[in-house]
Amino acid sequence: MDNNSLFRELVRKAFHLSSVFILVGYTLLLNYTTPRIAILAITGLLLLLLEIEYIRLEHRPRIAEAIDGFLRKHEKTQISSAVFLLISIIICFGAFDYWVAFLALSMTVFGDLFAALFGRAFGKTKIYGNKTYIGTLACLATNMIIGFLTMPNMILLFAPMAITATVFELFTKKMDDNLTVPLFAGFAGQMIVYFFALELPPVAFTLFGLFN
Repeated sequence: MDNNSLFRELVRKAFHLSSVFILVGYTLLLNYTTPRIAILAITGLLLLLLEIEYIRLEHRPRIAEAIDGFLRKHEKTQISSAVFLLISIIICFGAFDYWVAFLALSMTVFGDLFAALFGRAFGKTKIYGNKTYIGTLACLATNMIIGFLTMPNMILLFAPMAITATVFELFTKKMDDNLTVPLFAGFAGQMIVYFFALELPPVAFTLFGLFN
């Protein structure tokens, strides 16, 4: 993989990682307001992004040419993956328990990040399409670590979610994995919560003692 290609991938993933701030913002709003207001805030962000995408795709301002270099080929003429990720965030927090949604979305962001970086940097043997064994293993390991760090006593919940997220990250080709991965992983996790009557911890967020 050449340095220029790796740099573009790192920039794409940096924008991808910015969604972590959305998760933090949603959690703060959830603690201080209501679930409806929190979802409404993310919906407003989605509408803003759709307006930006409309201008980029329909009117092609000069700045769009500079942005194109950091987009995937199909995103240059279609809506970007950021739109699908925001849609997934809204659906996940609206349909699933908070911790199930948080796990599914975190696995989507970080699992995809490490799958892409390890796959492009070290992957040689392809397993499906452009996906490599190294990238897929990195994705699974990352998802498991996220689950363990978030809910160490809930392996019955996070292990199946990690596997589901990895499988859909691997086999999603023509659709956007920012949509398929969190929704299927979240649905699997929610079914496990219902079937085994799991008791999830309350939602609380602290940041250097400033938020409680």
